Amino acid sequence: MLPQRHSPDAATRELVVGPCRVTMQGAANPMEDAAAERRKATFSSDELAAFLHDGADKLQRREELVQLLSSQPWSDKTHRYFLTREQEYVGGLQAAVGIWKTMRGQKLSIEDGIALRSLAYFPGGLELHIGMFIPTILSQGTPEQQAKWMPLCNRLQVIGTYAQTELGHGTFVRGLQTVAVYDERAKEFVVHSPSLESTKWWPGGLGKTATHVVLMARLFVKDKDYGPHAFIVQVRDLETHQPMPGVTVGDIGPKMGFNGVDNGFLSLDHVRIPRDSMLMRYAQVTEEGQYIPPPPDNQKAAYATMVYVRATIVRDSGDFLSRAVTIATRYAAVRRQTAPKLGEPELQVLDYDNVQQTLMPLLSRAYALVFMGRSMMDMYNSFDAARARGDFAVLPELHALSSGLKALSTDIAAAGIETARRQCGGHGYMLASGLPTLFNSYVQNCTWEGDNSVMYLQTARYMVKNVLAVQLGRSVGGSAAYLAEAAKQTGAKCAVGRAEDWTNPANQLAALTAVAASLAVQATKVLARASGGQPVFEGEPWNGSSVDLIRAARAHVALYLHKNFVDCVEAAAGQRKLTAPTTAALRQLVSLHGVALLLEAAGDLLESGYATGRQAGWLREAQRSLVRGVRPNALALVDSFAYPDYQLNSALGRKDGNVYQALLDSARISPLNATQEGPAWKPVLEPLLNPQIRSRL
Repeated sequence: MLPQRHSPDAATRELVVGPCRVTMQGAANPMEDAAAERRKATFSSDELAAFLHDGADKLQRREELVQLLSSQPWSDKTHRYFLTREQEYVGGLQAAVGIWKTMRGQKLSIEDGIALRSLAYFPGGLELHIGMFIPTILSQGTPEQQAKWMPLCNRLQVIGTYAQTELGHGTFVRGLQTVAVYDERAKEFVVHSPSLESTKWWPGGLGKTATHVVLMARLFVKDKDYGPHAFIVQVRDLETHQPMPGVTVGDIGPKMGFNGVDNGFLSLDHVRIPRDSMLMRYAQVTEEGQYIPPPPDNQKAAYATMVYVRATIVRDSGDFLSRAVTIATRYAAVRRQTAPKLGEPELQVLDYDNVQQTLMPLLSRAYALVFMGRSMMDMYNSFDAARARGDFAVLPELHALSSGLKALSTDIAAAGIETARRQCGGHGYMLASGLPTLFNSYVQNCTWEGDNSVMYLQTARYMVKNVLAVQLGRSVGGSAAYLAEAAKQTGAKCAVGRAEDWTNPANQLAALTAVAASLAVQATKVLARASGGQPVFEGEPWNGSSVDLIRAARAHVALYLHKNFVDCVEAAAGQRKLTAPTTAALRQLVSLHGVALLLEAAGDLLESGYATGRQAGWLREAQRSLVRGVRPNALALVDSFAYPDYQLNSALGRKDGNVYQALLDSARISPLNATQEGPAWKPVLEPLLNPQIRSRL
């Protein structure tokens, strides 16, 4: 039934003219507000955007890719927030396959493919095929194995995932129960799940998509346990997609978010696989059943895939947080709330002190993570080149850094996305804002690929070993090199004499270094006492010291994060990659980031005796000043992330500021609005409300 026509008469219209004129006094146009905000900027956002994306040509290419995606039905985002889980799964897979086919059909580069996936952002069943199955084969497969599997992977003739975590075993990889037992007679491995707890759980794409898995299982040869090794196992028939004999596989069910990805479970019942299904680039099992371990320098080669994934997580943290900050900042700049007097314009939400003091430090953190992500990938690529030469010398350092930074960056990003959502008030609760989906799909990063507490402890192990080395008079390098200098300056005091001094990166780094060194020494002492003397890196002493160890690790990577931010901005300035106004805007962000970190560490500054209460109190004064300095550049700084509206898919984060029209447009296409009556009218409401129907009941 169509809605009844409504045509008010002239007298009715005239009646409301005066009152409407009163209520509209002081009304503002959000699009004009957005334009006015951009005119306040002290630098060119186009210049900074080109720098952050490695050239204006890269930005232009991304615009071309947006146009390409906008023309494809599988990448349409109009109804994305109204999909059922099944529709999400099918749609995400269609988008992933569509991107894959587009890349092959148009001979696009890998860089273009990565950009397409980021722009479309429709996670589906190919996530781990791309993110872990292929990288594991490339890093741990022999040349012959790569020659066999990579063409199949690249043509999507097989679809893979990575099965490590078990129902009862996660980060403790050595404790996995799944076995791979070599049968010398048949020259095969028998892979088997011996218990309910050994059921593989969580692999993305395993539920209903993958045909093969990289299976992490404990290798047994002649009854000897050689620990976890990687095997390629077919789990579904390529013609029927039915489970292979002895394979039980399925989807684990709906999750908090990321529901386009079919995370799955897998149980194996005495399944036989060929001997060459074991990835043997480093460790091998001969036909006769002889286990050949990897060379001493390569024994931790299996860590390479995990380090790579953690490096990408660090990189992506800046991307996700900057999306959230872009949405919240743009909305706060055009949303108006409460007029000083009736009839005057309401204040912009971004001009409220508490909003500024929340969003501007968050903006600085987004930039710090973006720069850290770039550096992290540079470090990994450098390691990868060295690994190809058989050089694994930097792996311990990279493992410690990638673990701790994975934890810190995901902690910051997950909390930051939710903080950004709250700054958007009630509208931030709507899926149309883009923020709830962003948070729900991102927060899993805090627990996957290593729970953050465990990741911090990996870094803490590295820190304690370096503290002990310094105490023995040995040299230490890498990210822990400051420990040696700090040991020589025991009792050093903060030199800050006024609030403005805290804006100096040198003073910030000195304070963060003092905190990190103090907490590292303290954690080492706590562990030594718990161990009865010499620190023990396992069991009850380690477990009983974990709170102090995690604090030390977090302080270490926070110091590294800020130092990297300082170094990257100063390197760009020194190389004259940016003009003076843009450099000045970035330096303000650097200073704000350092002050924000130190405010969090104020208790540690006081406890260590490095700073006085008065010096710590000046941090808040410094932050207020820095926030007000950053405020005029707020929109220019988020514009420099250069997110197209298509990518953000947010009614609140539109670049033009037309947020209210976007919200209403989004509501109109809701499936509940497909009919005027709604789906509950006939079964529930009509019998309740219609007198004629009610009288028959």
